[in-house]
Amino acid sequence: MQHLILSLSPTSVPGTLVTNTVLVGGVALLHVLFATFLIGSCTLVALSEGISMVTKDERHERLARSLVHAWGYIFSTGAAIAIFFVVFVLVGMWGRFFVSFQQFTFWVWFFEALTFVGEIVLLYTLYANWERLRAYRLARLGMVLLLNIDQWFQMFLIDVIASQMLTPTVQGATDNISYMLQFLNPTNLPLTIHRTIGNIAWAGALVALVSAFQYLRVTRREEAPALVPRQRSVVRALGAMPEGELVRERNREAAYWDWAGQWGMLFAFGLTIIQIWVGYSYAKEIQLHSLDSWYQMMYGWISNIFLAQFAGLGLIFIFGVAYFWQRLKAAGQHTVARRHQIALILLILLWLFGIQPAWFAGSYPDIVAAHLAKPFWDGGLEDPFGFFFPWKVMVLIADLLIALYALWSYIRARVRTPMTMGQATRSSQRLLIGMAVVVGLMMLIMGIIRESSRSPYLVNQNITISHQVILQQPAPNIPLSQRPIGP
Repeated sequence: MQHLILSLSPTSVPGTLVTNTVLVGGVALLHVLFATFLIGSCTLVALSEGISMVTKDERHERLARSLVHAWGYIFSTGAAIAIFFVVFVLVGMWGRFFVSFQQFTFWVWFFEALTFVGEIVLLYTLYANWERLRAYRLARLGMVLLLNIDQWFQMFLIDVIASQMLTPTVQGATDNISYMLQFLNPTNLPLTIHRTIGNIAWAGALVALVSAFQYLRVTRREEAPALVPRQRSVVRALGAMPEGELVRERNREAAYWDWAGQWGMLFAFGLTIIQIWVGYSYAKEIQLHSLDSWYQMMYGWISNIFLAQFAGLGLIFIFGVAYFWQRLKAAGQHTVARRHQIALILLILLWLFGIQPAWFAGSYPDIVAAHLAKPFWDGGLEDPFGFFFPWKVMVLIADLLIALYALWSYIRARVRTPMTMGQATRSSQRLLIGMAVVVGLMMLIMGIIRESSRSPYLVNQNITISHQVILQQPAPNIPLSQRPIGP
């Protein structure tokens, strides 16, 4: 695919570092956290609603109802952020860029707006009438599935726009635009698959996060009574729940939140395993169709942020396997728990090896310019054990195999010997919280990496940001044919 050729000349966007970078990035990333949860949680609602209809499991019915009730607050906040982003940021401060960009993406934006309207109608219909539609559960499930499809196409159209900015494919004048080329953008399909999986993993992580907090609240030990007991009113005394019933209610709540945390964690952990291959495929397409952007990610200043992404991936596996280990140990399944303990130790060792930087400088061109592109034991600034090929690839493959084994063996142990919910340790719930935080940070870091990789362009090789200095081409002292394949 060739780069975008338009009748427009390269356009600079006026503004400052705050308005052109910080504000745009902050608002966009904040919106992403809301929008991706809505899309991913809709899949979880459809799944839980279907399971509850078949098995009559009240836990899945309660989880589906809770997620739907949360949609009203989350969608209204996320939509307000999106409207602010379009009206005040894109049209207001970035009007020149937005008008130029709309000349060859207008219909993509138009159909995205139609899916947004469809999302409003379906989402708020379900939100306001969830209990009323209980008598028509099959129709209610159909509406959830329809909402899920609508949201997926909305995400797909946004991915078309994001891909056009990174790897433009439109060729010709603006009055002869091939939208099919935009839809078939080489980085569009990998990005859409990557985000589809990531959305469900993020929704599962948030379910695990809220469930862990609730479990810690329900199982919190009673504080020591004060020296002077507080007087209770007659009304409160009459309305108090008897102690035995209160204990039983707390046990039921603890069992539910323990189960819900485990359910969300399985999606967050399991789908992150798949992201190893999908993320690699996406990066490969960027390398093939936008070498400068790929070079920025792997060798430029963004490589340090990419290393943080690599570290976050390892932490998700470590937290997840540690949760499996503690959960199995609390359930008395010590044989399987010991295997998970060994897997956890291996993951920690792999993580420590994998987070090594490939060079002790801001970027690879820096050490080339200083004539220090040689191993550190020869007086240079390279760390060959930190190169992506072959060491980090080997770490990723090992992480994938260990994580798959840990997930499979945990589910197998759960099927063979059902666990009593409500007996999880409090430390295992803190691991769920840590994992959810890392999943959220990884989503934000991935957005920063993708959007920064085409710097200093907004549309790669076409529209620039005026406040940024036009960077040198990657590693100008190294011919393209002599550049290394990967760090």
